[in-house]
Amino acid sequence: MSNGHLILLASMLVTFVLGSVHAFSVFIVPLENLLLLPRSEISLIYSFALVALTLAVLLGYRIYALLPSWWLVLLTCLLAACGLLLASTATSWWMLFAGYSLAFGFCNGVGYGYSLQLVGRVLPQIRGFAMGAVTAAYALGSIVFARIFAWRIAVESVTSALTTIAACLVIGGFVAALVLRLTRASYAIPSDAGNDPGGSIDRVKVVQFWFVYMASVFAGLMAIGHAAGIALSKNADASLATLAAVTIGIGSAFGGFLAGWLVDRWPVTRLLIALPLLASGALLVISILPGAVASVLLLSLVGFSYGSIIAVYPVAIASFFGDKGPQAYGQVFTAWGFAGLLAPWIAGLMYDWRGGYGLAMVIAASIALLSALGAAIFRLEPGA
Repeated sequence: MSNGHLILLASMLVTFVLGSVHAFSVFIVPLENLLLLPRSEISLIYSFALVALTLAVLLGYRIYALLPSWWLVLLTCLLAACGLLLASTATSWWMLFAGYSLAFGFCNGVGYGYSLQLVGRVLPQIRGFAMGAVTAAYALGSIVFARIFAWRIAVESVTSALTTIAACLVIGGFVAALVLRLTRASYAIPSDAGNDPGGSIDRVKVVQFWFVYMASVFAGLMAIGHAAGIALSKNADASLATLAAVTIGIGSAFGGFLAGWLVDRWPVTRLLIALPLLASGALLVISILPGAVASVLLLSLVGFSYGSIIAVYPVAIASFFGDKGPQAYGQVFTAWGFAGLLAPWIAGLMYDWRGGYGLAMVIAASIALLSALGAAIFRLEPGA
């Protein structure tokens, strides 16, 4: 196995453990009972974690080359673990906010963004597959750790669940750092020739990428945030509702792997158009179908579309902007944070207003169509 593939495995280990941040829904009810706070306040912990994560990806390109790869990964995982340990001892909302939202959320963004950009530089010949594998591992982590959290909470406590993931971060960080040290991984690898690292970034294209990316992930983030609720609104039982949340995560992980492989072989514009169309169609069908089982199956397609999208866009941005790719990706990634805050909230508002998710899914499907239209008009690939 080459050094590049070992670096890819180490990066996947990092994002796999960090993906646990998206299993936060398991903590909502136990934290309500522990801190005696309303659900809206507990939910804000996750929302602010997404904001911190987004900020870290936005600013990450400024710090990626400051430390050797193994040091950066190790410090990131250790600081994230410290944040979780603080959260595990929380007796107030502010302690939980400081530990989970700020420390864990920000370190999560640094580790995710760095791992993504590192494999893209180390393995330029299979950049799509490598970046797709890193995002898929991130999605897989949310599935696995949701089960682990639920188990630890059931047999012991919320504190036990949070300390368990802190321990996993320490172990995973040390293993990944050791591999990166032995392979002498370095972020400071020149990217493809012909790009001027000193040139200015194309702001118009950044804005275009921002719009189509935001519109493309909107549907997936809405569905992920309300998967169980959507199933329950179709008269699913508790086990099927839980399966809906797991299924959408599995679809996301599979989409990351497959899209990463396809983007090395297909024109990127074709994927940027097709993937939001898939999500739009699936949501429109769910909005009119009464059956719970069919809705759960279609939610897996929405998850597949979302996982594919978050794998394809880093590759598309890296290919278009060259050496400015990490900086451009950080700016475009703010669209994910924007959609992550807005989409679940709008779905909740529509549910409170109409007593169901039909209108919310129609809105998300319409926004996904705008993404496909924008990708077709803006021509977001080199030479197009």
